[in-house]
Amino acid sequence: MNAIQPAKAYTIVFEEYPKYIYALVHGEEYGYDVLRGFLREIADECRNRGFDRVLVEENISATASEDDVFRIATEMRELGFADIRLAYIDRFQEQQEINEFGENVAVKNGVDVRVFSDREEADRWLSSDN
Repeated sequence: MNAIQPAKAYTIVFEEYPKYIYALVHGEEYGYDVLRGFLREIADECRNRGFDRVLVEENISATASEDDVFRIATEMRELGFADIRLAYIDRFQEQQEINEFGENVAVKNGVDVRVFSDREEADRWLSSDN
């Protein structure tokens, strides 16, 4: 008997660049389970393709709660980002404050992550050898 898998609340489009993977995440729903799902999938894709850098661009209009962001940010290493440099862009700039909160928590937990509002700036950071 085959169990029917529920549809994911997001889709991810991956592209390879010389030094990193670009992951564009589309979706309508948000929250802890959605964040955990797409971040784990992205970390797995980085490992499968041999990359240690990723640019995640999020195109989800819904907003996660501060509790969900805090929880995910403290789990980033366990989700696979212990050795992956992560640049993060949210297409919805009104979510910048919560994203910066998540960045601060993740950095304090040993993750190399930065939130950007500009893709060119994120590309420069990911492509540099610093």
